Amino acid sequence: MHCHETEHYIFHYAHGSKAELDITHIAAVQEASYKQVTMMLGVSMNEKIHYYFYDSREEVGKENERRFGDYFPINGCTVSENEILAVYSEHTQCIGAHEDTHLLMFTLGRPRSSFLEEGIACGMDVLWWGLDNNAWVSYYRKKNRCPSVIELLCLPQEDFYAVDDRVAYPLAGSFASYLLMRFDKDLFRQFYLAEDYGVAAQNLFGISLHELEEDFFQYIGLLDYDEIVYTRIADQLNE
Repeated sequence: MHCHETEHYIFHYAHGSKAELDITHIAAVQEASYKQVTMMLGVSMNEKIHYYFYDSREEVGKENERRFGDYFPINGCTVSENEILAVYSEHTQCIGAHEDTHLLMFTLGRPRSSFLEEGIACGMDVLWWGLDNNAWVSYYRKKNRCPSVIELLCLPQEDFYAVDDRVAYPLAGSFASYLLMRFDKDLFRQFYLAEDYGVAAQNLFGISLHELEEDFFQYIGLLDYDEIVYTRIADQLNE
């Protein structure tokens, strides 16, 4: 593989690949993402992030199999404390803040909740399938199909990843962004690493988990999007 090194990254890609063609753009996007995440969350890394780009999910799956023994095709994933595998092709460009946020937050530790772990990464993305995370939650609320934040927050890891990602991921991103906006990054990081989220909500925010969930959904209720946004979400869901 060829390499391209910047201040915070080392990018690895095949000669003649789409990633090689776009490497200057990729580097600019990732450095800007790194700056945004470190500023908003107060985290940083002492070593550079290695990005390995592949042409397809299947190639990423084969690399996961080579490393860990399990074939796991996916657009992007972290595979160590400073390594990311990602698809970059004509049809899929897995770049931006998401996987980098995982690595940067790993420097603090791993949370008990996958809802929070994926939430902060989705929150840094801001968008889910090109539409604002909050808009998705607003849509599901209007359709009376939005699950409980508390239930998702407390789900075991394997159960969280069994939930429809079209629902769970934008909801998680919206909730994590709300916490950062409503409180601050220091309180968020303490909540992120808490052993008991009910106790943490009371001690850090001065409210119960149920009050926190109610306040979040009241905030979402203030965000009344244009009908065209809801139509686009429905189209994405083939509804």
